[in-house]
Amino acid sequence: MAQYELDIIDYWLILKKRRYLILFSAALVVVFTFLFSQMLQPEPVYEATARVKFDRSSTVAQQLLESLSFSSANDLSTQTEFIRSFPVMERVAQELGLVPAELSPDARRSAEYLHRIYELGQRIKTTREPDTNIIRITATADRPEMAERMANAVANAYRIENITARNRMVMESRRFVEEQLATLERKLSEAEEALRAFKEREGQVFLAEEAKAALETFTKLEEEYNAVLRRKDETAKQIQALSRGDGDADGQIGRIFTEEPNALLGILNNKLMDLLQERSTLLINYTVQHPKVQELQRRIANVKAEMTRELASKLKTLNDREAALKAQIDRYRERYLAFPKAAIELNRLEREVKVNSDLHATLKIKHQELLIKSAEQIEEVTIIAPAVAPAGPVNAPNTGLNLMVGSLMGVFLGIVLAFARESFDTSIGTIEGVEDFLKVPVLGVIPQFDDRELEEAAKASLPPNTPRGTIENFSKLICLIDPKSVLSESLRSLRTNIQFASMDRRVKSILFTSAGLGEGKSTCVINLAITLAQEGQRVLLVDADLRRPIVHQRLGLPREPGLVDALLGSITWRKSVRSATDLMLGTLGVDRVMTSPGLDNLFLLTSGSPSGNPSEFMNLNKIKALVTEMQEEYDVVLFDTPPILPVTDAVAISSRVDGTILVYQVGRIGRHALKRAKFLLDHAQANVLGVVLTNVRAEISADAGLYRYEYR
Repeated sequence: MAQYELDIIDYWLILKKRRYLILFSAALVVVFTFLFSQMLQPEPVYEATARVKFDRSSTVAQQLLESLSFSSANDLSTQTEFIRSFPVMERVAQELGLVPAELSPDARRSAEYLHRIYELGQRIKTTREPDTNIIRITATADRPEMAERMANAVANAYRIENITARNRMVMESRRFVEEQLATLERKLSEAEEALRAFKEREGQVFLAEEAKAALETFTKLEEEYNAVLRRKDETAKQIQALSRGDGDADGQIGRIFTEEPNALLGILNNKLMDLLQERSTLLINYTVQHPKVQELQRRIANVKAEMTRELASKLKTLNDREAALKAQIDRYRERYLAFPKAAIELNRLEREVKVNSDLHATLKIKHQELLIKSAEQIEEVTIIAPAVAPAGPVNAPNTGLNLMVGSLMGVFLGIVLAFARESFDTSIGTIEGVEDFLKVPVLGVIPQFDDRELEEAAKASLPPNTPRGTIENFSKLICLIDPKSVLSESLRSLRTNIQFASMDRRVKSILFTSAGLGEGKSTCVINLAITLAQEGQRVLLVDADLRRPIVHQRLGLPREPGLVDALLGSITWRKSVRSATDLMLGTLGVDRVMTSPGLDNLFLLTSGSPSGNPSEFMNLNKIKALVTEMQEEYDVVLFDTPPILPVTDAVAISSRVDGTILVYQVGRIGRHALKRAKFLLDHAQANVLGVVLTNVRAEISADAGLYRYEYR
């Protein structure tokens, strides 16, 4: 249910009435906007942008390097961070003359030196153009020519640093292959020397055709067996390199040359190199405890674990293959023991020479490729758009736009002030104004109160660990938690005024309603029922708000059965009435009910079972019969009904009770809405006894201070 709000005419009347306030606010904001735009104009800031293109090198000659480099999956993200890294910024600072080019290592580690480099990095922004391999480098400076120089210097320094880094990897790979070549050359020389010495010692060795064929098969098995052993050793070294951690100072793991690279291992190795490079870049600006570095370290550990599992699986396969080959070799060895030992030895020496020679030739080819690549000077970064001096500052104030925005803000502020002024307008907020406007008396004035203070008082009077919802509901029972407070006195005054207002006519059933939501209607009627019961009258409180019932929550009672069940005829209303015994069993507890005098005179009829459409239950004849029966058994019957303007339930019941009281929270709804609610009640021939004003401030009711008569 939506709350009734002001219509368009009400808004227009308020704006028309407060038009001078709105115009004054708009003019004042425009003047201040202009003055501040002129007085607080910032220092000009200029931006220049250079664009570079990044292409990962992937030629055929680079196939060996692919296992040593990182993948291109995250290259551009890494490169955008690398541009702002310390090595690049240091090169730029030296080119721009911000720091000396020749400094001792101690001077380069000084706080002043590092501060200049990092400050320069803060003036550089790098972004990747969507769906391209182009990176924009934006430099910020206080002069246009300086911004141009900075952007171009960063682009050039990044290109040079990339060339240096990529060729450093080529040199490391070439040094690795050269070390392997030296080892193989020594082994090949030793194998050739052993073969030569054997031939000089044994001379020619001859075998029959069948024996020669069997020996060739035996030789092939031994060759395959040795190859498996070599691959096992390579795999074990790879696992050992992974288990050592990050390896050398450059952040690379131990690399082992293999003739048969595994496809999955190659992908994982590329991914690992990518992560290590990204971590090295972050460590330039962050410590190892930084969350980004910690996240990368976790991802590196995951990739290493996956590589270790893959290598372990490969090692198990090689072990099985080794066992099978060894069994075949043993069978051949037992079968052909009659072979001359000289023939077997000759064959083994020739095989050793051949294996070392083939591997040496392969490494020679790789070495030549690396020599060519080191001479090529790999260049992956191209400057495709140098920076130009900007025409104007990026932070130049737009006076016209500022004045337009200021005028709009001024009008908005004026409207807000107009409605705020209207909310605080006491022309209808005063007691006399309400009585003149509605032509009914004001029966009670409920002062403004602090919900937090009431909740604290309720919390102090309830047992520890009481749920939050119970405390909030109990805080609304003002006459129970603080019977000597100003609020309790105002409610007792309401009780007395109602009794005087009905002296000429016996009023036993009273309906409480309001124009809109949230005006304190339920709180008022519940506390009034308590005060009437404490006076000694038998009071029945009926929750007739079938849409948003609240009485059962406030008093800690179950909702069912209740009024709906009585209207449906499933149970009589008398059997649904709750008494003090039910209150004792509820959240109020025995102690609270026993120590509060008069609660044995309070009886409650909750709303009952949920209903799909409450209007269907509001049969006027049934309501009239229920009201008549209730009046016969109780001194006073109080009905808590929904607001009038959103729904018509209260209007339908109002003609069947002795009196109706309208609850109005000052300043919450417009006067025309309040007038409309009163008109609906009059049209239904309801006996409107008066109005209860809630949330009344001292400036609205000048006699509010009279309630401050304290107990002694």
